[in-house]
Amino acid sequence: MEFTDINKNLPNGENMGGIVQKVYFGFHADVAGWPTKPVNPTTVEENGELTGELTMKAGKRLFELYITDDTGEFNIESVGDVDGKSFVEHLTFFHPGLQKKILGFMNAAKNDNLVFVVTDAEGQMYLMGDAMRPAVYQGAPDGNGTGKETSARKGMSAEFTYKTPNAYVYTGNVPLTPAASV
Repeated sequence: MEFTDINKNLPNGENMGGIVQKVYFGFHADVAGWPTKPVNPTTVEENGELTGELTMKAGKRLFELYITDDTGEFNIESVGDVDGKSFVEHLTFFHPGLQKKILGFMNAAKNDNLVFVVTDAEGQMYLMGDAMRPAVYQGAPDGNGTGKETSARKGMSAEFTYKTPNAYVYTGNVPLTPAASV
């Protein structure tokens, strides 16, 4: 791989923080195929992008989860000692209300393996999960419940993490329709 100059690159001057008001999720076990990590990349950009599509098993798909604006965050944390660096990706969000659907999601997700596709404010996507490791539930950083006052925020917060040797952008499609039988 050849290095190149890395200059300020903000297309149209855009560099808005945060993530959009939805994330996509599914069970890790329902994934049929994963995009590939760079193999012998020739450019720095190729070294930061997955190639291919996330595909689901027959009859399976990803689902949309609404999050309250300005409560969702995607964070890439570097971890490890010298000569042993890797990353932990964190997804945190708040979903308003305590309806059966969000409670059922949390009941199912708390001890299972998931996959997420997260979209930032610029439309760039990140895939949390690969063939070796899933995204897993870590807890409720902002709490869950009704709050004390009538003006309190009622709902569910969540944090999911994914451990990965490298951080990548996902440029494939989000499989939102059930995969066909082969």
